[in-house]
Amino acid sequence: MINESLFIIVVAQAVTAAVPLVLAGVGELTAQRAGILNVGIEGLLLTGCIGGFVAATISGNGMIGVGVAMLAAMALASLFAWATVMMRADQMVTGMAINLLAVGGSGTAWMLAQAHGYAHMPVEAGFTRGIVPWISPETQQWLSSWPIIGPIIFDQYGLTIVVGLFTLAVWWLLRRTRAGIIIQAIGENPDSCAMVGIHVRQWRCGLIMVAGACAGLAGAYLSLMRTHGFSPLMSGGMGFIILALVIFARWQVGGLIAVCLGFGLVDATQSLLQGSGMNQVVPYQLFQALPFIVAFSALLIFRRGQHGPATLGQVWPSTIK
Repeated sequence: MINESLFIIVVAQAVTAAVPLVLAGVGELTAQRAGILNVGIEGLLLTGCIGGFVAATISGNGMIGVGVAMLAAMALASLFAWATVMMRADQMVTGMAINLLAVGGSGTAWMLAQAHGYAHMPVEAGFTRGIVPWISPETQQWLSSWPIIGPIIFDQYGLTIVVGLFTLAVWWLLRRTRAGIIIQAIGENPDSCAMVGIHVRQWRCGLIMVAGACAGLAGAYLSLMRTHGFSPLMSGGMGFIILALVIFARWQVGGLIAVCLGFGLVDATQSLLQGSGMNQVVPYQLFQALPFIVAFSALLIFRRGQHGPATLGQVWPSTIK
């Protein structure tokens, strides 16, 4: 019974940790399928964190915070799209500039929020656990009491089911629809796509905006749901981890879900080890670094055969036309 309870706790925490990774990762994966490498995803996450927190604190409404988080990240993503797609700037350099802009902007916004008394979010502005928030407490309690699957699936934040459905929709779009074929073709040979009348730049800009919205929502998940607060640089390098996981998953939605859950499992395990008192023997910084060490080690070990879209990260068109 103890082992089963421990298993449920660890897996439930793994799902909680994997939700923002899957959400932002699916958006990044789709954009990369079209040849866009946005290393500025870390900045988009951080923008979603601060935007959602400040908006929810001021308005007292968590849903407003979610909306503002998505809009703020999309605004920053539009800047990336304008620079890289329209002005043909280098994607790596622009992405790093976006990260720096987000760090400075979020820090300034946080200082202003503290100065005006908006450093603490009202309780009613946060989100509580429950896979379907609008159902009755009795029904929610009944769902959560199901053996094993109840606490793992039905005792999560409401965004979890949204992420699951969204991920399935993206998988279907990429594998079964004409739009998915166009996205892949744009990433492989944009010149040929342009010759047959596909608006490459419009598609890429649209996908960057979608990825920005996903990253902003993932940021809101961190500040409005998991922590109910904000701290500078609270994304903690998650954006770079997402980039690694997308590559490790070979740009496949199913693989991305698997590796995100694996990363969440490692994260939940290190939290459990810290709680067991092992941090008195081993420095806690090592436990906190464990998920990142595992992710990048796996990426290095299994990097062979991982070939992404042919034009990933490349400027298009290569010459001004």
